[in-house]
Amino acid sequence: MTARTQLPEAKRIAPVPATMSDRIKIARTLCIFFMTFVHVQPGIAENVYDRDAGFFDILYFILTRLAGLSSVSLLSVVSGYFIVSSLLKSGTGKLVFSKLKTLVVPLIAWNALMLVLLAVYGLLSGKWQDMPEFSALGLANAFLAVTEWPLVVPLWFLRDLFVCCLFSPLLYLGLRRFPVATILLLVAFTLFGEGLYILQRPQLLLFFGLGMWLRLAGTSEPKIDRIARVLSIGLVVMVAIFLTVRIERILLSEMDETLRLTLDTLLRVTMAAGFWGLTELIRRSSMADFFMRLEPYAFFLFCSHAILFNFGGIIFRRVFGNYGSDLFPITFFALPVLAVIAAVVGVQMINRSAPMLFLFNAGHRVPPLLRPARERVSA
Repeated sequence: MTARTQLPEAKRIAPVPATMSDRIKIARTLCIFFMTFVHVQPGIAENVYDRDAGFFDILYFILTRLAGLSSVSLLSVVSGYFIVSSLLKSGTGKLVFSKLKTLVVPLIAWNALMLVLLAVYGLLSGKWQDMPEFSALGLANAFLAVTEWPLVVPLWFLRDLFVCCLFSPLLYLGLRRFPVATILLLVAFTLFGEGLYILQRPQLLLFFGLGMWLRLAGTSEPKIDRIARVLSIGLVVMVAIFLTVRIERILLSEMDETLRLTLDTLLRVTMAAGFWGLTELIRRSSMADFFMRLEPYAFFLFCSHAILFNFGGIIFRRVFGNYGSDLFPITFFALPVLAVIAAVVGVQMINRSAPMLFLFNAGHRVPPLLRPARERVSA
């Protein structure tokens, strides 16, 4: 019996509507762009949230702690939504092999590139503090984020997403037979699973599972929108709570762990709904084509931006100062825009090289820049 036939036969999975495909393209571009703000390095050792909150401090908090850190939640839901059809079409074995190529290979390749750049920087500057520990566990963490963050910190998401894909057959069975119990187990794992080293961010499995649940239940786009609108009301409450925490200089790291995780999970759930609602506004606007044209570059942007920020930020901070300087906002807003430009240029440079695309862009060749962007995402 093959891995594919081990799964019980499911009802026909409906194709993704064209409007929803467009919104998912927009979501990928939008969420990854907002996520880049999180990794603009402030250049100071103190906690930037433990300062009196001026206008820029509040804006920084919104773009990093609220929108930036929470943006990956919608990407996780989308990944779970699509994994259902992939699992049913390909079976477990082919799915795992495919995800090894599209998630683990780029995870290793980009961290290897970062290691080379850190070594070159160390030779030129004499600064070696960011080099990994050269032990079995140290190198495993540097490239695969086994128990700690990898060299390119945002790439923990690829590691965790691969683990979610490994769990997808079990999630599929659980969500088909005992959906409520399965979701409750995922909530429990979110709250108590941090020390298990299964996922760097246990919340990811919850959002991934929610995406699978939406697809298995055959939830229509209008119904998803209605759910998102209700959750968006909660987003207003969560934003108010977190802004109060910031203005009162209450450090989240000093909160009760269960309370912190609960608040953070609620923020991410409601923020995912808010981002999803925003995709429809963008889809109906003149900006839709722009966002969809950038979508083929979103993966490269995700993988590359932290490297650009690590080294480019050194130059920017010397010119414009660290966080707290009057000119630091230039660094904060310029680097994400430069990261988008660098991603477009970088993918175009490797677009004719199959090995480079395999290593650094999950094997995906991008269409010409002038090609119409309104093409459906494959289900």
